[in-house]
Amino acid sequence: MTQSHPNRRKHKRVTIEIDYQFFLDEVVYVGKTKNISLSGAFLFKPEPALMPSSISRSGDLKIIINGEPLSFKCEVVYAASHDNEIFPAGAGVVFCDNDDETGMSLLALAVAEEMS
Repeated sequence: MTQSHPNRRKHKRVTIEIDYQFFLDEVVYVGKTKNISLSGAFLFKPEPALMPSSISRSGDLKIIINGEPLSFKCEVVYAASHDNEIFPAGAGVVFCDNDDETGMSLLALAVAEEMS
């Protein structure tokens, strides 16, 4: 008998492709999100590719939702430079809500999600 794992995600993910810029260690990565939640986002195939050595590093994510620029401090929790059978290429980031700008961006994101 297989046991199902409960969903450990704190917030619902919304599948949405939004252009982003991710600033990490003086490099700017660009691409589209694959999904986003109030906890974090999946950055699909960033250019240049984010390497697994980026995991646990903090950076700044910039996106625009409904014409409003949002900025999030975040930490890389997953990074793969190419697809494999199980995991997609890209990077998973979690938002760190320990600064005012990220807090305000999370509030704007919550409102946008509620309205969609």
